[in-house]
Amino acid sequence: MKIRLLLLSLAAVLMASCTTVADTDFSAVIKIDGISSDRVYITVFGDKEDVKLNYSSPDRTVVDAVDGVFTITGTLSEPAVLRVSFSDDKQFYKMAGRGYIPVKSANLWMVAVPGSKLDIEGDLTDKDFIAVYPQGDKENKVFANLNEKMMPLLNEGGNIAVKFAVDTTLTPEQKNELENRSDMLDEQVAAVRESFVKENPSSIAALWLMEDMLIRKQIEVSALEPLMEQVDKKYHNNYFYISVKNRIDGAKNAVVGAQCPTVKGEDQFGNQFDIVSLRGKYVIVDFWGTWCGACLAGMPDMKAFREKYSDVLEIVGVAKDTDVEAWKKCIQDMGMNWPNILIGTGEADFASKFNVQGYPTKIVLDPQGKIIHRTTGESKEFYEIVEKLIVK
Repeated sequence: MKIRLLLLSLAAVLMASCTTVADTDFSAVIKIDGISSDRVYITVFGDKEDVKLNYSSPDRTVVDAVDGVFTITGTLSEPAVLRVSFSDDKQFYKMAGRGYIPVKSANLWMVAVPGSKLDIEGDLTDKDFIAVYPQGDKENKVFANLNEKMMPLLNEGGNIAVKFAVDTTLTPEQKNELENRSDMLDEQVAAVRESFVKENPSSIAALWLMEDMLIRKQIEVSALEPLMEQVDKKYHNNYFYISVKNRIDGAKNAVVGAQCPTVKGEDQFGNQFDIVSLRGKYVIVDFWGTWCGACLAGMPDMKAFREKYSDVLEIVGVAKDTDVEAWKKCIQDMGMNWPNILIGTGEADFASKFNVQGYPTKIVLDPQGKIIHRTTGESKEFYEIVEKLIVK
């Protein structure tokens, strides 16, 4: 009897284990005609540490495609949003000379849901944007409802932007007509977005869109607060809900006159850092990234300013990066001889907590830790303003 009970218990554990693994699996089999690229690039929006995708190369977020057929597989415990780009040949990019105008419609978007298996088919022959909208589960059906309305409008707006950038023959009348059409498209897109989040607050698509709109300053915090109260509790532990909530709080709590929110973590040397340790000095909290050209271009001026006022001023770098070694190397190469930590997730998602909407963002604290100035962008005027604040 004891052996039988033991075997039954072991079987139950194995079944539970198998169920747990299966519940975290995600797969999407994509078959799209009209694609020339043989590789696709995947970007994860959400808790990147939670999403473990299987890539063709361990060093790059790339999946091989053969005649428009490719598969995305992996595991995750919470839903995330995936952006699939065909960037090798820039087939759907809005090219303007040697550069391009970024438009969401140049990518394939989907929600990766634990346990979901998507079969996605489409035909993009003679199309100039990704008019394919996955609908294999509830979350993706909601997302498709948004993208079917929004992406064609964004695509037309991108085409107008390209025409402005490359067509030197446009008459003033034609330019005026295109500007009016572009403004109308912007209004239509805004209406689609706002209507969507109001009608579908309890969805990954809406929460992703809320975060995106906040970052791009496309919606007021006051418009989102009542919607967040309608979000089903099952989403409250999801990355996007937490990020939006943090940004709403940050828009109110990380403003001039407020006490600086918590900033702490492991610095570039592996030591524990807490911004409270810098009380008694003025502090510049610098939100930056190794990928941010303006951030790096401004480092010499910031370093010189700190050296000039080293007796009363300190800098703290807060970087939005995932490649730790590249981050450390950049700090060393740029001579950033001040504490630096990385933006994480949850309580360590400082970009959300401070509602950072662009890089670089610089926030100045007085010796008591109160925010006395904040700005986005890089300019020499910033240091003139700070100099007046710290020199009595």
